[in-house]
Parts: sequence; C-alpha cells; structure tokens
Amino acid sequence: MIKFSIKIDDESHSLSKENGIDIRDIGGLLESLFDAIDNGTGNKITLGQIRGNCYALDFYSNDTGYLDNFILVHKNIEQIEIGDLQPEEQRYATKLKSILGQKYYLKAYDNDNTEVAAITEIGKRSSIGYYYTTDAIYGIVTELGSPSLSAKKHICVDGIPYKVYITKEQDSELKKYYSTQKLRVEVLQKRSSYDGHIIRSELESFVPISDKTLSDNLESEGYIDFELIKETNSIEDILNRIYANR
Repeated sequence: MIKFSIKIDDESHSLSKENGIDIRDIGGLLESLFDAIDNGTGNKITLGQIRGNCYALDFYSNDTGYLDNFILVHKNIEQIEIGDLQPEEQRYATKLKSILGQKYYLKAYDNDNTEVAAITEIGKRSSIGYYYTTDAIYGIVTELGSPSLSAKKHICVDGIPYKVYITKEQDSELKKYYSTQKLRVEVLQKRSSYDGHIIRSELESFVPISDKTLSDNLESEGYIDFELIKETNSIEDILNRIYANR
C-alpha cells in the first residue's frame, strides 16, 4: 500500500486534527486534488487519517500513478505561475491558495515521507526557467481524451507516469490504436531548471509497432535467405549468423 501526504501548518503550529481547516474547504480541496492527480484507472484512493501537531492528511492507494501525479502537481504549483498550469492543476492551486492565504503553508510528502514540495506563496519560483528534452517511449495507450471539453486532450501510456498532451488531429489519429496496439511515441518534454522534473510533455509523433515476427517483417521486404535467419529472434542474432558465415 502506498501512502502520500499533505501537511498544512503555520509558524506557530496552531493547527491540529481537532482545530484544523473547515470541512467545507477541505471537501473542495480534496475534490480538486483528485481531479488533478486522476490517472483514469478508476482505482481507489482513500483519506486514511488526519494527524499531527499540524493539519496532516494521509492518502492511501495501491496505484503508483496517483503518487506520480501527486508529486508532479505539487512540484508544478511550487515552481510555476498558475496561468502556466494545466486546467485541473489550476483549479487545485486556486483552491489551495484560498485556504493558505497569507498565513499557512503546505508541504507534500511521498511514500518514503520525503518532502517533494513546499508551497507558501503560489508561483513563488516563477522565474526558475525551463529547458526542453525529447524522448521516445513505448507502450499501449490506456487513456485518450480529456476530462472536459475545455481541457486540452492527452494520452496516458501504460507504464509511463505522466500525461502526454496531444492536438485534436493527433487525437483522431490515435483513436484506432487506443488500448489495442503498442506504439513508439516521440515526446517533447518541458522541464524545470530548478530540479529537472517534467512539467509538461507534448506528443511530437508516433508509429505503431508491428505485432508481426521479425521473419514476417523481413519477408514483406522481398527476397530473404530464410535459412540464415531461421530461429532468430533479433537483429543481433541475424548479425551473428552473417558474420559467422564469413
């Protein structure tokens, strides 16, 4: 079971589970937090307890995707302006800002109880700057679309702990591959100059990976010495056969 937490406190440690944040505010905060970290799996996530000499909320789940998104959302809110956040992150940040005001701060903790973000003033590190990297990821698209008509569309790829945002045209092209075929996906990643975490990923291109065997793919290309590649499983095997015959 995975545990991750937020702690709301002030310099005098005036909050506790008995004297904490009004339930009406916490209800809205939890709802917006879930929308921001939801990975579309439908797996359960629970509020396990409220504890400590502050106002600490512990969340529990068996889904590591919630933890990955939890860390990403709080790092983003800590480091960049509200206007640069995704719509779900913006709603959570706005609700959080109304609760913290000028008095409280929030710290977020991962499964090892390691602090992953400390938020006092929303957007306080807005001048951190960014840099970009590219990466190729492989997997099956497990989520496609957006939570609302106004939100930018995205995909989730099995085994990849972040969303990849897509255009309307890419959304149409990807529909026939949704949950059916493994893809090679090229992504452009916007990263924080402060700690290098991925703030946002955009889809640049994708290609389906064939379910055919290596022999099938080679046969479609024309004449092949099939005795040479018989019972091989990789390019390395074929190269070994070629050089062994020289």
